[in-house]
Amino acid sequence: MAVRLAGRRRAVLPVAEDAFAERAGDRGRPVTPDEALMAARRTPDTFLQLMPAARNEEATGPLDGVPFAVKDIFDVRGTRTTAASRVFEHRPPAREDAEAVRRVTAAGAVLIGKTTMSELAFSGLGVNEGFGTPTLCRAGRDHVLGGSSSGSAAAVRAGVVPFALASDTSGSARIPAAWTGLFGFRPSRGRYPSAGMTALAPTLDTVGLIADSLEYVETVDRILADVPPPARDVRAPAFVVPHEAYLASCDPDVLERFHADVSRLRAAGHRIAERKIDSLDAARGLHQRHVHIVEAEAFAAFGAYLEQPDLLGPAVRRRLERARSRLRAGSADVLYQAMPSLRRQFRRELGEALLLSPAVEIDAPAYEDVRTSPQTHDERNGRALTMTMVLSYLDAPSLVIPTGTGEQPASVQLSSCSGQDDLVLRAARLLAGT
Repeated sequence: MAVRLAGRRRAVLPVAEDAFAERAGDRGRPVTPDEALMAARRTPDTFLQLMPAARNEEATGPLDGVPFAVKDIFDVRGTRTTAASRVFEHRPPAREDAEAVRRVTAAGAVLIGKTTMSELAFSGLGVNEGFGTPTLCRAGRDHVLGGSSSGSAAAVRAGVVPFALASDTSGSARIPAAWTGLFGFRPSRGRYPSAGMTALAPTLDTVGLIADSLEYVETVDRILADVPPPARDVRAPAFVVPHEAYLASCDPDVLERFHADVSRLRAAGHRIAERKIDSLDAARGLHQRHVHIVEAEAFAAFGAYLEQPDLLGPAVRRRLERARSRLRAGSADVLYQAMPSLRRQFRRELGEALLLSPAVEIDAPAYEDVRTSPQTHDERNGRALTMTMVLSYLDAPSLVIPTGTGEQPASVQLSSCSGQDDLVLRAARLLAGT
């Protein structure tokens, strides 16, 4: 039986204050399920429900005895899937595990709990006043972790578990991974099973991964995709960086770190060219001019709840109201219609190369700034999603790779064309060792 933690407002507990965070650079040390469960109890704004950490004695595999967590968007038998929202407060307990959860536990992993998230997975910042907002303390101020998979990132960042299941629609796994110095993977659509995962925008939703090492990304990817390990490629891949105008929206500090990483990789012998990729520009332009697919599909799923007072949190209510207003004047039809041709164009333009880009164009905002100012929250939320949303639209498998620690973690986002997930993971192995 799960231990219920959600359903009440709690004070924010910064992840950096947890005894397991910053564990002397030893996040990769094996943690037993019992240790993980004890650590989870010390992060009350990370976990919504805790499990008894009971191992399936019949399960064997490469994750034998490894504790993990799941975003509370996945069904776990005997627990209510909340999506961190009162919308689902009367939902009955799930009768079966989500297929992704089933595959991971069948490989021997031990589920210890379900993590908090942006309400309904509809935000890139991870702020959720009702169900918990994990934060990180930097320069004396608490900063958000990013969303919507904030709790999954918090659990891994604090050293509670080495990996967590997330989701990624417009960047929900990659944004928090970038802001916490972790690996975050969005696979191609259909690579992982989505049965038993609460939908936000079915056209773009995917299961995602957040992990403290590339090894866990690779292992869990093989389990979820049910594929053998990728063959080792002796050819050195080529990489492409978008032209400077495409990156101009990035804050100066983000751009400076990205260029430093590119220079370091070039110095290590990697072939990296700067190139204008018209499909990226076209996809971004469509998102600037038209209703987003995520907005349209989220409103179709949850817009009716705007008529019920006090059911939705303020940030989600504002975004759904904005979607309703935009849908009265337009639609997402242009984006739907252009999607197949832009994906084909992206494949032609990228060729055999892989794309290197920043994961997020801004650094993590201070929690107090986005909590107290709706205008700041919504502006930062929109900017947090810019880089990742375009790649979701193009169905580009994308992996955030941490490249440096410090007051603000550095990372790069490595992407390829739809279906080229193995290529991304092989190339990531080369980059991560550089």
